[in-house]
Amino acid sequence: MEIQISETSDGQLFATIAEALEHGLNGEWTVKADGLDQRYWDLLVEGQTITLHLEHYLGISLLMPGQGESLEGLSDLGLRAYRLVVPFVG
Repeated sequence: MEIQISETSDGQLFATIAEALEHGLNGEWTVKADGLDQRYWDLLVEGQTITLHLEHYLGISLLMPGQGESLEGLSDLGLRAYRLVVPFVG
């Protein structure tokens, strides 16, 4: 499932969200792929991976484990991650 956090590709906001996820989920960044106009950071938490993505033209989003397009389809990790990023959605 993908959650659109911001339509703006703000590097500082990305860093703030990354820190909130890392500490809030007690995860470890396994990949930090930074390009000219996008970033893909993978956070490993309890054997599962969530991806924080920044795209210059699309903004910031979070890719989480789960099925479907609704909160009911999220894994436990997905729900915990969702709760951490809700304050930044806008």
